[in-house]
Amino acid sequence: MPSEACTRRLAIVSVLAWATLGCTAPGVVGETDGGFDAASAADASIPGLTALRVEPAELTLTDDGVAPGEAASFRALGVIDGEEVDVTDRVDWSLSRAELGVLDAGAFLSAGIGGRARVVASVGELDGEAALTVVLEAVVIGDGVPADAPDLFAPDPAGDVTGDPAFSIVYPSDGTMLPRNLERITHQWVAPGGLDLFEVRFDSDVARLRYYVTEPQLPIDPVGWRWLADTHAGGSVEVSVRGVARSEPTPIHRSQTLTELYSASEVLGALYYWSTGAQGVMRAHISAPTAELFYDDPNARDRECVSCHTVSRDGRRLAVAYGGERLREVTIPEREVRIPADPSERGPDYGWGTFNPGATRLLYANDGALTLLDAETGAVIREVALPEGTYATHPDWSPDGAWIAVALTTGRAPGNKDVTGSSLARIPVLPGDALGTPEVLVASEGGDDTLFFPSYSPDSRWIAYVRAEGKSKDNETSRLLLVRADGSRPPIEMPILNQRVRDLEGVIDLGNSMPTWAPSTTPDVFWLAFSSLRDYGWILEGADRDQLWGAAIDPARAELGADPSFAAFWMPFQQLDEGNHRAFWALADEDECPSTVEICDGLDNDCDGIVDEMCCVPREEICDNGVDDDCDGVADEGCGCEPVEDCTNGIDDDCDGAADGDDEDCIII
Repeated sequence: MPSEACTRRLAIVSVLAWATLGCTAPGVVGETDGGFDAASAADASIPGLTALRVEPAELTLTDDGVAPGEAASFRALGVIDGEEVDVTDRVDWSLSRAELGVLDAGAFLSAGIGGRARVVASVGELDGEAALTVVLEAVVIGDGVPADAPDLFAPDPAGDVTGDPAFSIVYPSDGTMLPRNLERITHQWVAPGGLDLFEVRFDSDVARLRYYVTEPQLPIDPVGWRWLADTHAGGSVEVSVRGVARSEPTPIHRSQTLTELYSASEVLGALYYWSTGAQGVMRAHISAPTAELFYDDPNARDRECVSCHTVSRDGRRLAVAYGGERLREVTIPEREVRIPADPSERGPDYGWGTFNPGATRLLYANDGALTLLDAETGAVIREVALPEGTYATHPDWSPDGAWIAVALTTGRAPGNKDVTGSSLARIPVLPGDALGTPEVLVASEGGDDTLFFPSYSPDSRWIAYVRAEGKSKDNETSRLLLVRADGSRPPIEMPILNQRVRDLEGVIDLGNSMPTWAPSTTPDVFWLAFSSLRDYGWILEGADRDQLWGAAIDPARAELGADPSFAAFWMPFQQLDEGNHRAFWALADEDECPSTVEICDGLDNDCDGIVDEMCCVPREEICDNGVDDDCDGVADEGCGCEPVEDCTNGIDDDCDGAADGDDEDCIII
């Protein structure tokens, strides 16, 4: 039997979390692929079967989050010789969302999360479906909260006092999309004095969750996070807070209601960033509780500053400005020094760098001049020739390898730490390690109008960059923009990302800067990391200190010219007393790539750092040809092919892509 602590804790989490907590979930049967036990699979056909349906056709279960879940039964009814009979034990059963629970021979056991799924019974070409909805309802009473706390809050909030600006959720902001694998978040609010008991409400069509706490914050730990994220993956939940004074529990006050979104899939990669406290490059996954010091040069007798770093997209190389703007390149994760060849020597003067796809080349800027190196040996391949009086800095190599984006200036060479009046430009990559003539994408309007820190999106179609009034370094007017990588459309402002902070809109002078994109293997929502001076709720308020933030970017909205951004979220692995900058997001060895097949879609689907190499063009799977036609990594999957085509039934029986008269087996010679 589970311990009392396990039972109490698991009132708020899914059955899938029992093992995480070191608890034993009683009575839970093992989950199989797709929620179906292949050992009990039905015969491939039922003679005489002409129709199939599932009852009940619609079913809603309420799950309280406590294992072993809620049980339900489905029956499959088939028409044989004009009569309807029970064929439950003779059909194949499947569940469209296996994470909702286990489905075996029509018996369903929920897994403690909410959601919707199709229950499918199938035999050959026939199938029947039912609609299943699991609604998660749970009440969580926090430490130090009286057990009768829920009784102090009327179930219907219609009579609550609303509209008081002194009672407001200040983190996250309305419209924040959270990565499914962020795993921790602290909801924060401000409330009038005297309110000392709070009800935090999470409401959606598949969940009704109530937390009761005495402090104006609600930390969601990784187990609770997985429950929330799995229930609302690809969807959203409404969040509000109600408050009372325990000494006089009327009236009930209520905050604004905000929408919190969750990504459909996890975000790959680790973040490498520079910390003022460590004076070195830190490393963390977004799900990590803390970051680790990754590089401050373990070969140095005296500690040297390591900054202005770049990381290859495949996560294998790190280049840094070490000990006074000198280049040092090391391998990841070994930290083996490659440049300079002798670690005791000083590397070349260095400002900012970028690796090509595959990490075989390193292009770096120093005082406006560009140099291309062999990333393995450190040998200089060429000093890049720029037009006379033209200088480039902040280079970023596109994932498709075709272009390099830079901040471009004329007249006076910029320093490594600062640039003013620069334009956004791109340089073509030519055969033979040559670079072409820079092409301005977005021109500076002159004077102090400065465009800098360009960063290519994972599909190479967009460039995120910074615009500021004056110098690039430590400029509070910095904001992030997006532009088509070919400059064919006007830049897109992103006020949601740049100016939505706490419960406010239009907040300016936040120093939003140094954007970098997360790796992405699918053309869905993309993610940006950046540094900002903004407040983190009330936990970090008015500190004027750079911290790392992330935001989702919807490229479909960008195609329409609309603001593609969502409100930003704070990276939870940070130390609050440090300034953090330049968070490069790169693939990590410990990540499990979602795909082993490279698809011809402009993205690095197989996580090797190279786009569309030997790529696969998806089409309908053709059975028994030994080819992965649909590019999912498996050849001839889902095939129940007959050895010979039946030329009269309109079905491609032998799965060769042709049916009946179009199949060569049916052609009479």
